[in-house]
Amino acid sequence: MKLSNKQEQIVKHVEGAILVKAGPGSGKTRVLIERIKHLLLSKKRCKILALTFSNLAADEMKNRLKEDNLISDLAENVTVGTIHSFCLDLVQNRGNLIGLGKELMIFESNSDQLSILRDVFSTDPQLLALLKSKEKPTVFLQKCLSLISEQKKRFISPEMCELNEPFPAIYREYNERLLSQNALDFDDILFFAYQILTENPSVVNLYTSLYKFICVDEAQDLNFAQYQVIKALCGDKCKNIMLVGDENQSIYGFNGSDSTLMSEKFVKDFNPTVYLLNENYRSAKAIVNFANKLGNYDSVSNYVYAGELKAYSFPDEKGESQFIVDKIKELLDNGHPEIENGLSYDSFAVIARNKYVLSPLETIFSELNIPFFYKKSSNGLENESDYMKVFELGIRILLNPKDIVHLRELCKIADRNSSEVISNDNSIVILTQVLENSLFANLLACFQLLTKEDLNFPKVLLQLKEQLPLGMSDEERYLIINDIEQWERHWKKYSGQVQRENRTLLSFRNYISLGKTQDSSSSKGISLLTAHMSKGLQYDVVFVIGLSEGTFPDYRAVNAGGSEMEQEKNNMYVAVTRAKRLCYLSYPRIKKMPWGDNKRQTPSRFMKDIDILES
Repeated sequence: MKLSNKQEQIVKHVEGAILVKAGPGSGKTRVLIERIKHLLLSKKRCKILALTFSNLAADEMKNRLKEDNLISDLAENVTVGTIHSFCLDLVQNRGNLIGLGKELMIFESNSDQLSILRDVFSTDPQLLALLKSKEKPTVFLQKCLSLISEQKKRFISPEMCELNEPFPAIYREYNERLLSQNALDFDDILFFAYQILTENPSVVNLYTSLYKFICVDEAQDLNFAQYQVIKALCGDKCKNIMLVGDENQSIYGFNGSDSTLMSEKFVKDFNPTVYLLNENYRSAKAIVNFANKLGNYDSVSNYVYAGELKAYSFPDEKGESQFIVDKIKELLDNGHPEIENGLSYDSFAVIARNKYVLSPLETIFSELNIPFFYKKSSNGLENESDYMKVFELGIRILLNPKDIVHLRELCKIADRNSSEVISNDNSIVILTQVLENSLFANLLACFQLLTKEDLNFPKVLLQLKEQLPLGMSDEERYLIINDIEQWERHWKKYSGQVQRENRTLLSFRNYISLGKTQDSSSSKGISLLTAHMSKGLQYDVVFVIGLSEGTFPDYRAVNAGGSEMEQEKNNMYVAVTRAKRLCYLSYPRIKKMPWGDNKRQTPSRFMKDIDILES
């Protein structure tokens, strides 16, 4: 498709900052990629940094650049990645400048962070008494973690923290315990990257001389920390920065994202040329017209398809689910005049505000053998067998002998007393103490292989398969084999992204933690999605279900009002505009509550301006 005049202006904009405000279906990703291509061809040997918010978006951008014959040999001049992955590389390579150790590990799971915090409380009598005084200690610890995260997201150190004691002391001790174990949590990645950049002008100069252009996609989702890192990265010299985003698709307020960072702060800091893309080349007229009624969104034009958008109510959730099954079968059998190509199960998505709303549909799909999958948000591996859980924990110890959190977890599975393990800088010595004469002793040979300078991970996985312990049940063996195959898939994805000479066990572990080894392409069937997980995706046919007041919009946002209700409206906008041609909205008039009661529902305020067909 030929670029429009406005798209071409953006593509050919070279010098100076630019802000592209782009509505749904306006071709913003295409414009971003075409501009990168134009820069590669017009500015020979220039290097470009392209930052995105998801690994899926980063992979898509990389593939589209590689597949273009005109610039395939220049694609290596573009560094594409998420903001977190870029910052982790910076911290791993330059952390020594602010006193950080080498080969830092990420404690990405909430349970790991809670374990650190429990240690903080258990070793201080006053804090322990405070914790015991709480009716729900775990809930209190979780609140402390949330407060720590909020401080880090605002780049407030324990020393600068102005909250009442004992919180600053808890925050400080939590940080010290993380660093004593050579570990970071996710918020630390941006926190330390910012510290490196602001305290070391030479590092900023290095990056600004290396990257002549910086491009940021989905900029409406920037939070304070991410924006400040990007601003610090640009320093005083780099003005060639491009932000692309849509304020109406800002739905990560719970994570601190703020669309005004793109629309106001960036404008003030960089004085960019502002372009507005409001032509919709993806969604049909009926869908966009409804989406625009949700609020004061920009009007769009250039519709190719009229499309279809209808709203329904059903007696209950079972009736709602049955309608979806029947409609999908009808469209698969007969097609639709608004859809030019044939439909498959992959053409459909069902979107709800929260995952539990999808449960009745999951049940009926399973009963009828209709293929479906949940879009996952998990970054890492989820081992089901104890054997492979020990393997993963052993890798963590192998990489970081100071890791007390995972050593304790390892000892628990191996039925060892962690207090009897003598600390040692040699990971193999520690692992031998824990695993020798246990059910998991076979793994020691695998860990020995992993210490070799030449990392041969497939050989280790093969050895795992060939040397399974004797005497285990068929069920346990089945789980282990499935887990090993999961590791094989993660390694294949990792090795496809990293050249052989640069592959290390630490790099592999961090790629897993950042979600860069997830294989999204293997998921087939109807997509079941929450509104948050649907961001950036598109389907021929979309069902948005559970549209009752208190469900979508969520009751917590209804009670809070203000910005939280604005986020709910944006959630609805995102959900509806995932549809390219057909969109069906629905809600059950009776909803079964978890405790067995039936509760009457009223239609969502988001459906107030549309006729609802009662079934």
